[in-house]
Amino acid sequence: MRKGNQDQWSRRPHLDSEQDWLSSRFFPSKTVEMHGDVMYIDDQMFLVTVTEPMQLTLQTPIKSESANALGMALQSQLQVLRERAFIPMKVTVDPGSGFMSLRTQFPGVLIEPGGARDHVTKVDAKIRRLKETYRSVKAGLPWTLPKTRVKDLVAYSASRMNTRGTSALQGVLSPRVLFTGLKPNYEKEFGLAFGDYVEVHNGMTNTSKERSLPCIALYPVGNAASTWVMWCITTKSYVRRSAWHKMVTNDMVIRTMNSYVGVAVVEAVEEAKEEEDVPDLVDAVEATSDDEDDEYDDMPDLSNPDCDDDTEDDDEPPLRRSERIASGIHPPDKLTLATKIQESSWKEEAKTKAINAEISQLFDELKALEAVKKVPKDAEVLRSHMFVVDKFLANGDFDKTKARIVANGSTQDPAAYPNKSSPTLAVHSLFTVLAFYSALAASYVMAKVDIKGAFVQTPMEGKPVYMRIDKKVTRYIVDLYPLLAEFVQPDGYMFPLLLKAMYGCVQASSLWFKLLNAVLVGAGYVASETDPCVMRREVNGLIFCILIYVDDLLIFASRQEVEALQKLLTDKFKAITMEVVNSVSYLGMEIEWKARSFSVNMDFYVEQLVKDWGQLPVKHNPGRRDSFHLNENAILLTESKRKAFHSMVQRILYVAKRVRMDTLTVVSFLCTRVTKATEEDQVKLEHLLGYFKNTLKKRLNIAGDVLMQVIAFMDAAFALHFDSKKHTGVLVLVGGTVVYVSSRKQKCIAKSPTEAELVGFTDNLGLVELFHEFVSFLLGREAPVPIVFQDCTAVISLVTIGGGITRTKHMRARKNLGKEMVDAKRIMVRYINTKEMMADGLSKILEGEPFQKFASCVLGEMKLTVKTTGGR
Repeated sequence: MRKGNQDQWSRRPHLDSEQDWLSSRFFPSKTVEMHGDVMYIDDQMFLVTVTEPMQLTLQTPIKSESANALGMALQSQLQVLRERAFIPMKVTVDPGSGFMSLRTQFPGVLIEPGGARDHVTKVDAKIRRLKETYRSVKAGLPWTLPKTRVKDLVAYSASRMNTRGTSALQGVLSPRVLFTGLKPNYEKEFGLAFGDYVEVHNGMTNTSKERSLPCIALYPVGNAASTWVMWCITTKSYVRRSAWHKMVTNDMVIRTMNSYVGVAVVEAVEEAKEEEDVPDLVDAVEATSDDEDDEYDDMPDLSNPDCDDDTEDDDEPPLRRSERIASGIHPPDKLTLATKIQESSWKEEAKTKAINAEISQLFDELKALEAVKKVPKDAEVLRSHMFVVDKFLANGDFDKTKARIVANGSTQDPAAYPNKSSPTLAVHSLFTVLAFYSALAASYVMAKVDIKGAFVQTPMEGKPVYMRIDKKVTRYIVDLYPLLAEFVQPDGYMFPLLLKAMYGCVQASSLWFKLLNAVLVGAGYVASETDPCVMRREVNGLIFCILIYVDDLLIFASRQEVEALQKLLTDKFKAITMEVVNSVSYLGMEIEWKARSFSVNMDFYVEQLVKDWGQLPVKHNPGRRDSFHLNENAILLTESKRKAFHSMVQRILYVAKRVRMDTLTVVSFLCTRVTKATEEDQVKLEHLLGYFKNTLKKRLNIAGDVLMQVIAFMDAAFALHFDSKKHTGVLVLVGGTVVYVSSRKQKCIAKSPTEAELVGFTDNLGLVELFHEFVSFLLGREAPVPIVFQDCTAVISLVTIGGGITRTKHMRARKNLGKEMVDAKRIMVRYINTKEMMADGLSKILEGEPFQKFASCVLGEMKLTVKTTGGR
């Protein structure tokens, strides 16, 4: 601290009047203004406000954006300020309906919503900083952050922000000092961090009760005693302490904290004796929030992880999902082809029948679970959860109601299962196989196989694993099998031994794929090294293929071979369904086999995309030529609208990479905008939806030829993006039909168009080789040498003749890579006129007739005719 400020502190009055002294020194009027908005992080919402002129950040958890929830949260924050004699005069907020309803609810405080699509700039900057702090701390934790600790980490992040100075303030005093008048005890407040393991005093008695409690540090209260709020591991409750002993975070603590992930909790706060009469800055906001904490009803004791509390509430295991979904971006149930059924509807006849079928399968038909009366003390016990869903086909038709009991594998040690992953079928592998069979004679049929309960037909390996079944599902089990009542524990739970690989176990998918692969290899099939989920067998000149996507198999073979496979799979797995069809729902797509061609569509999915956008005008192009242009002054979307934008772009990407490749260029650009979307980006998204609305029934047509030569078109647009990076488009044909397209931003900046083309060319040579290897596997012989078409003569000269002046070692290496492949005859490079370059529509946005031609070719509506000259 500078000497001048030291003098100020040395002249400050007694503690009771410190705030009055600071207020008169810096804020003589005592009136303040607030700027507020809703923050979304890790699927939870918070009302965040910034108070001026002291730049104080307040946060309150909320359950929804309703007027009631926002009003309660705002009232609590206003009360915090008033307790310190500050007078809130105005609150500037986002123009959401919840905030709009509050305009007359706070007498003396002006609630001022912004204009339509406005955002509150001052609080947005604080929210970004708050999220950055949150993510940095979360990334450094040795254990996975439970959902119920999200609000504590947000409180910690806000506390840290308030103890740091800001450029908006004059001098070196932090917002918290200006607000409370209390100088922080830096040794105590910064001696701990969120997530640290500490032992705290638990009182002294004449009993054998432990005198300390194991706790996890959460956040400082901000009072004169430098108290911290902590989470007690053994009592599953909040405690507040001003004294502690920091410990090393050991494996037991990490395992225990990881076991809390996904468990809903209600936590009781223990009032600490050390608490001062000074109102605390953080807790005052949270204490009046309408967001009650959940309770960890089933949390294992740290000293005995196998011991659970007795409770009627059932816990749910965490769902494995991407960071995007975990951050709150969820596709609609209908677009995922499944609708989850709430527990309140389980008593319906169809739902109860599905539940009983799952229980019967596990305990009787497949003998996957064995009920036991006692679990060994050191045994691995996994929680479980049952869910019930209505499943739909790709065309939107109802398929079936399905129930499944899954284990919570998140508590398993990943290091104990190094080979826990298994492959799944790539979409372009499927399209290549379709191209292959579309060119063959009519002696083949298409069949789909669904192996019922695939994972639970796979024997478990390794040490014994047990599963805890909750009370509600246990009652269903006993109702169906009364003899199992003797295995129910006094607390109402059941602990069966896993004989088969239950869904949810980390090793289940790997064990299943290993078993299925062994069965098919034993029948004479060989897996592709390029895609292990494609297996091939040749008999008397006939080529049979099996495509594997977990437990769904798609078979192309003679009718005799299909019958033999049905017998083989039935003998091994017993419960299977097989149907020989010309139209099938597979990987979310409707595939129809016509004479020497396949038609692939996702019509129902596209209809669901645009059903809520009926007011949009139809468009004849997915985007405009200037779609890649960015307006630096464009207004950012609010967080809720940005998340809706992000969600919609990801849904469109799903269909664009499968059957609507004509939209991929625009979608790839919008993917670069999902974290910083503006109103301009929203307009571009609506333009794209208008094109979908105009082309609902467009579909992919696949019709290959017997030559099965791999042909690739590669093109790059120079400095297309706002940051001057390039954009590469790639289109791959097998047998004259499109099986793969990509449109993506390059990762490095090129100095010239030639360098841009060279980077795009060499980045995708490995892809071409993989396609050649895969086609050779299907044919059972070496496929023709792949042809790569380029419209840049300079690049063709560099990789065929050599020479040229490459400015950097990086570009020289790329040139030599291409030349080596050409010299070794691993590829042939040919020149094509830019007007005939089919990848042109993937490297930039086309309009009018050029786009219509591109769309027709990429969707297989017209056969590609290529005019080439030169090359080698």
